[in-house]
Amino acid sequence: MKFNKSALVITLSGFLAACGGGGSDGYYDKSPSTGTNNGDHSSIPSGEQTPQQILDTIKREGQFLFGNYDPNDATTAKGYIDHALDTFAQGPLQLSLDIRKIDLSTYKNSSYYRNKCFALSKTDYRACYVFVAEDIKNILPGYDNWDFDITVDDLKNIKLQHDEVTPNLEEYESNTRIYVFENENGDKNFHDVTITGAFSYPFQQSWGIQQTQQKRFVLINGSTSDYKITTTAIVADPETGEDIEREITTGAISIYKDLTSRDGSLYNIQSGSGFNVLINDNPNIPFAEPISLILNSSPGTTSSANYRVRASGEQELILPSITTIDGTRVENETPDQNKQTFTGSIKLTGINILKFKQATSGTLNFEHTINGTIFKGTSTNNGGTISTNLSLPTGIKF
Repeated sequence: MKFNKSALVITLSGFLAACGGGGSDGYYDKSPSTGTNNGDHSSIPSGEQTPQQILDTIKREGQFLFGNYDPNDATTAKGYIDHALDTFAQGPLQLSLDIRKIDLSTYKNSSYYRNKCFALSKTDYRACYVFVAEDIKNILPGYDNWDFDITVDDLKNIKLQHDEVTPNLEEYESNTRIYVFENENGDKNFHDVTITGAFSYPFQQSWGIQQTQQKRFVLINGSTSDYKITTTAIVADPETGEDIEREITTGAISIYKDLTSRDGSLYNIQSGSGFNVLINDNPNIPFAEPISLILNSSPGTTSSANYRVRASGEQELILPSITTIDGTRVENETPDQNKQTFTGSIKLTGINILKFKQATSGTLNFEHTINGTIFKGTSTNNGGTISTNLSLPTGIKF
């Protein structure tokens, strides 16, 4: 599969099974929000689907796009667009926001501070604070049930579909590293936050059988992210077994705060930032399913991916150019698979846009372009019940 490197890409590797609810009726028979029959449009090429058929599909795969998504509710079905976007919102984005609240001066004389962050780099001489693995829990409150140091024991009893799946399980054996950079220009101090490595965290998902608490394993590394950093690490020499210092290049997610924003705080996602998510919640199959998300962005242009918190408190998430969202979903009963491909853009505006349903009140404005069709409208939260009205396209109902 070819990807346009100038745009955001969400892709699922291999055969991806349903990550949403549905119980014994099967995933395809249920709308994630209403329980109504959406039908299966997998036999219709995406370019030939009607706006209603496209809407039916993204309602099943991406209720996050309309605010009707709750990771803590096992009855909320979670499609693969939901998994990708919610992982970004709860994971790299929220971690980068929370670490900015820390008084870093407390750690100036500690092991967390590096006078030159990337010791062997010829292009980056900045100092930094780096928080690694389970130490992150000591720095940031609210992450007690997260795991920032993924070992082989954490991955026990997980299977991938075949040996060619990339990344393989060994690549998930890593810890999380959060870098906060100093800068020669004092105005830029601590506004560049970069995250790499692996972590896991829980979410609620039920298929109507027994287990409700599931895990997402998240990996930010070079096999997915085009944005990369080169650092040093102590590794075992493959010949002698002795510990040696090696230069390692890995993928990362970098989020920089725009200091000249004309309205509130503006956070730009640096070009090519990406990650993998491994989901093992689907009881239809024995293997776990990898989801990949690449957030391509060009700062200073209309292709800039960003998150804004306005002075009024209103939030805005803009992912302006989705080149591909695709995947194949396995079901052992009719229909046996559902292959979909989406292109377009995502825009969410409102209060609590990343946790809209949990807020129990408010309005969410959205404007998404999916496969050439603009879906524009407003979702209203009334005590946790979400109602959605479309202004575009005309003539169809949500």
